[in-house]
Amino acid sequence: MKNHAAVKVSVVGGLTAEKQHQDPIQDQPLANTKSKEKTTENITSESAAPDDKVIPSSATPVGASVLSRKSRTFPELLLPWSSPVDIDDLANKMAILIKRYCVVTDEEADAAVLWIISSYLINGFNIFPKLSLISPQKRCGKSTLMEVISAMSRDGLFTSNVSAASIYRITEQYELTLFLDEADTFLKNGNPELVGLINSSHNKNSANILRCTGDDHTPRSFSTWMAMALASIGELPPTIMDRSIVINLRRMKATESVARIPGNLLGDCQPIRRKLLSWCGAQFAYIESNPVEPPRIGNDRAADNWLPLFTVAGQIGKLWPFRCETAYHALTTVSEPELPTQLLMDIRTILGQHGMTQITSEELLRELCNDSAKPWSTFNNGKPLTSNKMAVLLRPYNIKPKAMRFPSGSKRGYMTEQFTDAFERYLP
Repeated sequence: MKNHAAVKVSVVGGLTAEKQHQDPIQDQPLANTKSKEKTTENITSESAAPDDKVIPSSATPVGASVLSRKSRTFPELLLPWSSPVDIDDLANKMAILIKRYCVVTDEEADAAVLWIISSYLINGFNIFPKLSLISPQKRCGKSTLMEVISAMSRDGLFTSNVSAASIYRITEQYELTLFLDEADTFLKNGNPELVGLINSSHNKNSANILRCTGDDHTPRSFSTWMAMALASIGELPPTIMDRSIVINLRRMKATESVARIPGNLLGDCQPIRRKLLSWCGAQFAYIESNPVEPPRIGNDRAADNWLPLFTVAGQIGKLWPFRCETAYHALTTVSEPELPTQLLMDIRTILGQHGMTQITSEELLRELCNDSAKPWSTFNNGKPLTSNKMAVLLRPYNIKPKAMRFPSGSKRGYMTEQFTDAFERYLP
């Protein structure tokens, strides 16, 4: 059981749970409103001192609470929204909010909105994707987009560095949404323990690690199951990217403009968080029992990653299923196959073209290397693929060359039927 005792983590512009917004923007959480009220807590004197006068040291013109760093309480003790939530309208406003402050496409904004809503429902899914915000260089708005997303997320903790131990210990205590900014500074060079721990949080059933604790080194299991977003200059380790919905950011053009994030965005977005908490709580049981499968596009991991978003979009209804599928196709890439898979694909093509029941290793290599667009003619440090190297690549599929009789005599080669099982299992 997680320990839900309140803890305050310092963040600029934060909000403690004791100060709940009663929708200060009249059910318009996207409005950028600023309070102009003056209270004795904020200012002890209404009269301002002339610029050329010195305020006596005994005077206290500004309350200490105004200048102090604000705190965010975890877990945030949100009150569910008291009236029915129009989730379609709320999701539309969330997309508009993201585009107000960030240079993103419609598809990227929609994916971010669906990821945010899904993160409230994470315990209803077996697999939950990371959200990776990637830019080619600095000043492309990664941190800005992350700040906007975190302001609408459930218990979003924004940090610019992290250790493996801190992740699994805080996850054991609180169900946070973790936002890792500057991830390239501590992940790209490959901290194997940290990368493995982040990867482990992708699947609920395997999101556990073992550590020895206490003076007697008692083995203990820690949970790593959490929603997580990462921002990086350049790509993150491939295993993290493979478990992510990726938004590739671009630097703003001179002809583009966005609004500056207000100082109290977190407080302004509290009505959004309350409405999401209310709607997701009401929909949790249905969503958990009715997953929506994404279309298959040759990338099974991407389909796993997008299942929570398709499920949420289906429950929102109206245009959101279409918007989700549009974002899915726009943001998902079908990666180049690994060499063993590429070899299987090319062998299938060769066998299909010639209608063979068997083929010599020599002839198969010749056919493979004839296509200069494929890697086989320069596979071995600029030299062609050899029969031994080909056998090594095929061995994991339990495909091995053997001596057979051909019209030209006895030679080593392969029967077509040896490939049937691997073709069916590993090729689209």
